[in-house]
Amino acid sequence: MRFFSGIFYFCLIFCTLGVVQASEEEDRRELHLYLKGRYLYQKNCKTCHGTTGRGNGPWAAELTDKPRNFRTGVYKFRTTPYGKLPTDDDLRRTIRSGISGTAMPFFKDFSDDDVDALIVYLKSLSREWKKEELVAESLSLPETPKWFSDKEKRRAHAEKAAPQFRQLCSTCHGETGNGDGPGAKGLVDIWENPITPASLSDEHHKSGDAPTDLYRTIATGLNGTPMVGFDGALPPDQIWNLVAFIQHLSEERQKAGN
Repeated sequence: MRFFSGIFYFCLIFCTLGVVQASEEEDRRELHLYLKGRYLYQKNCKTCHGTTGRGNGPWAAELTDKPRNFRTGVYKFRTTPYGKLPTDDDLRRTIRSGISGTAMPFFKDFSDDDVDALIVYLKSLSREWKKEELVAESLSLPETPKWFSDKEKRRAHAEKAAPQFRQLCSTCHGETGNGDGPGAKGLVDIWENPITPASLSDEHHKSGDAPTDLYRTIATGLNGTPMVGFDGALPPDQIWNLVAFIQHLSEERQKAGN
């Protein structure tokens, strides 16, 4: 009996040491990423986002689209519901792809470890990341419909969306999507920065140019702005029709040479 008790005790100590060792390795990995991320941030990001991440770097005053204030923990581009924090993959996508039409460049040459390190450091800048109620999984976004690749079918779906666009979007984005609707003047974000609704007829969009990027933005909205998410308020087929309408606006503008 004592023999088996001794074995049990030995196994318990061995397993405990294994858990402690694994925990220590995780802590060392986390510290490595934090320190590396801080270095990369100070080297590549502070001129716009500021030394402490408040969006007040030396270049910020000259920029129309103000740099993100990471201390608030509010991020526009996500796959999570409106009002929630982004996932690590959301942050990774923005770091890798940049934001079209702004001073936010892309960092495609960063290693995966570099990007992971930046994410760890960015999340250390705000206490919001510790709030469980703000953490959410990505929305389940549908695949692009087969009809989207057919120009004539896409135009038919765009025509279906025209009345809905006028009802839901034109107040800010304008009848032709140029960002000049009657409600566009005087808009500010939660940081009290003046904002202009996106010109949806542009060739490129801040959230990305793929149809899925536009769908994601309509579905999830842009945190910190009046652009709310329509996931749950509109069925997927109507959101896809709106995506087709936005692409139609862009095509018409390019055709006109504007």
